Amino acid sequence: DGIHEHDGFFLRILLGAGYAELVEEDVMGSDLKFSGATVPLRFQIGGKIGTNFIFFGEFGFASQENPEMEWMGQSGSTSDVTVSVGDLGLGITYYLMPVNIYFSLSGLYSSVLLEYNNTKSESDIEFEFFNGINVMVGKEWWVGAQWALGVTLYGYYSDMRVQTSIEGINYDYFTRNYSFGAMISATFN
Repeated sequence: DGIHEHDGFFLRILLGAGYAELVEEDVMGSDLKFSGATVPLRFQIGGKIGTNFIFFGEFGFASQENPEMEWMGQSGSTSDVTVSVGDLGLGITYYLMPVNIYFSLSGLYSSVLLEYNNTKSESDIEFEFFNGINVMVGKEWWVGAQWALGVTLYGYYSDMRVQTSIEGINYDYFTRNYSFGAMISATFN
């Protein structure tokens, strides 16, 4: 009958809070690290491919405002600094029924934008292979025939090249980014 079952069209919206760290390797001889609270927002859209299996397209965004900065052994607070990570990819979810607990894995094309002191660092977007991964474990409770609300724990990792231009000089850095935390979800399925 399709009520309280994972079949047909699938839409999941997630919003949460967590901790994130962005490391630009070997910036003038030392790793430059930004860390602190982040706010992730994710959308997953797809459909059933098997009993309790969902295949979806995913896009997401996470932002850090004025994170802690560490460079050359010095650390401190920042002002007017924003770290933004965006991604687009594909994923799969498996539900354990009837408890409605799910496991989700996504491969992502990720990019980062770092803005500080009127300078922008942007990652190169190379669509050769996935450069990010998102893993989630969640629990949902049915609140309607097709709608469920839930909580999710997540872990995210990506790496990429970032280009920066400072006073006309171009710099190229390898960047690692990870985050983890919790989100609330609203799912239609």
